[in-house]
Amino acid sequence: MSTHARQFEQVVVTHLSNGAPLCFPLHTIQGAKPGPVLGVSAAVHGDEIIGTEIIRRLYTQLDENELSGTLKLVPVANPLAFESLTRNTPVDMNNLNRLFPGDADGWVSEQLADALVRHFLTKIDVYVDLHSGGAVPIVDYVYIQNDESLSRAFNSPVLYRPAHPYEGTTATVVAERGIPSVTVEIGGGPNYEKHIERGVQGLLNMMRHLEMLPGAVVPAPEQTVVTEIASIRPHQGGLLVPHFGFDAVGCVLEGQQPLATIYNPQTFEELEVIRAPFAHNLVILMRGEVGKVSPGDYGFMIGNLDTAEAK
Repeated sequence: MSTHARQFEQVVVTHLSNGAPLCFPLHTIQGAKPGPVLGVSAAVHGDEIIGTEIIRRLYTQLDENELSGTLKLVPVANPLAFESLTRNTPVDMNNLNRLFPGDADGWVSEQLADALVRHFLTKIDVYVDLHSGGAVPIVDYVYIQNDESLSRAFNSPVLYRPAHPYEGTTATVVAERGIPSVTVEIGGGPNYEKHIERGVQGLLNMMRHLEMLPGAVVPAPEQTVVTEIASIRPHQGGLLVPHFGFDAVGCVLEGQQPLATIYNPQTFEELEVIRAPFAHNLVILMRGEVGKVSPGDYGFMIGNLDTAEAK
């Protein structure tokens, strides 16, 4: 592969109290033929590192001589949160993906959001943002936002059409500008190889869909579109013992059966039983290993199959 069509820059946002610059990385791959500018980002939440590896593999596999258009990659959108493996920025404890379009005069997270908008999000024609379940849970679905065919082209078996999208996200910024946008939620926890590879293949298929790469678009598998997802957070902290392993993601559970039990790690007292909320439950995000849990942590996300769109 030639390298003259590849550029890398560290976009300086500000300087930290220790004098070190706060930057975010930006790769640009210029294709040999004209086409759209696709932006792909990861680690807006610093504990969602699987997207960084998906982008790294995409970068190494692409041949710009076959690429029509331009690819802009931000593999670590929030370097401070990535360093601490936390969802929020540790310096100001803000959730970066609720602060867009940011504020050059605001918190450091707001300054970072502002820089990402000015140097990345307003320089692209199509956008994909990679997320995951974080450091412990695993998740698997894709949002339908403003380009359903592009969302479907990632070939996730589950899609989510929210009634009210989150405000202040990267997707909010581009959607307001009429830019096709897809938010992908895949993997997390142990960062399994199968999720990494699915992520790479999903992006490549989206690029074929956009006619940025040659070859036929791989047809989507049977896909379920949910419109209702219950986010279940434990009321009690303690030792969480799941009733199912990570392989339950994507499975259907019938009835309000137990998903996990939380015990007091010192007294062994049973503190809480987390149950499936619907008659027909599609497991979308879950904790599949024994571990510590705090009150209010992400526990499970369950789709209601009874309100899902007809196939």
